[in-house]
Amino acid sequence: MSISAPRYASGPIARTARESRVFAIASREFFRRATWGTLLAAALTYFGVVIIIVVVVFFASLVGGATAGSFESPYESPVWPFLMLIVAASAGAGSLAEDVGNRSITLYLSRPIHLVDYVVAKTIACGGWLMITSVGPGLVGVTITAALGYASATVLLEAMVGFAAAGLIASIFFTGLALALSSLTNRPLYSGVAIFGIVLVLYIGGALVASVTGNIYVPYVNPIENIRSVAHGAFGLSGTTATEPGASAVTLVGAGVALWTFALWRMSRVEVISE
Repeated sequence: MSISAPRYASGPIARTARESRVFAIASREFFRRATWGTLLAAALTYFGVVIIIVVVVFFASLVGGATAGSFESPYESPVWPFLMLIVAASAGAGSLAEDVGNRSITLYLSRPIHLVDYVVAKTIACGGWLMITSVGPGLVGVTITAALGYASATVLLEAMVGFAAAGLIASIFFTGLALALSSLTNRPLYSGVAIFGIVLVLYIGGALVASVTGNIYVPYVNPIENIRSVAHGAFGLSGTTATEPGASAVTLVGAGVALWTFALWRMSRVEVISE
C-alpha cells in the first residue's frame, strides 16, 4: 500500500458584481466625507434656505398668492452657490488626492477594480453630498410650506421641479470641478484651495471684465452667475439676467462633464501594481 501526500485543489473564487464594488467604494467614501466641515456647511445651507423660503412664501401668500418664483429667493444672492462651494471643497478635495498621497490608489485600481468603477464611485460619493445640500433644503422648505398651507399643490410641484433641476445642474458642475482638481495633486489642502480660488477668480474677474467690456459672452465664464441664471429659469421667472438660462445650463453641464473626463484621464496615468 503506497503512501502519498494529499492533494488539495482550491475552488474558484467568486467575484462580486461590478455594481457591488462600486457601491462599496462609494458608501465608504460617502461616510468618510461626513466631516465637521461638510456637516456644518450642509446645516447652514438647510437652515438658511428653509428659513428664507418659509418667510418669503408666507408674505407672498398674503399679497396676491405665492407662485413658483417665490421659492427662488435663496438664489437671489450668491450665498447658496458659495455654500455649495464649501461642500464641494470639503467632500471632494481629498476624494482622489488622499488615495494618491497614501498610495491606496494601488489597491483600488488593481484588478478586479476597473478605473471607471473607481471614478464613478468617487463621483457618486461627492455628488451625493452636493445633491443633499442642493436639492434637499428646497424640498424641506416646500414640505414645510405645504404643511402650513402657504401655496397650492400645483405651485409646490413646480417649486420641487425647480429645486431638482437647479440643484442637479449645480451638483454636476461642482462634482466635476472637485474631482478634476483633486486628481491634480496628492494633497487635499491644495485641491481645496484651488476649488475656492478658481471659482472666486471666475466670479470676480468675470464680473469685472463684463462690466468694463460690455461683452455679453463673458458672464458665461462665471459659474456663480450661471447657477443663478439656471435657477431663475428653473422657477419660471421672467426678466433679464446676465446670461440666458438654457445656455448657462449647457455651460455648467458641459464643463462638469469635461472636468470629470479630465479626472478620469488623470487617474489613468497613475501607475498601479496589478496581477
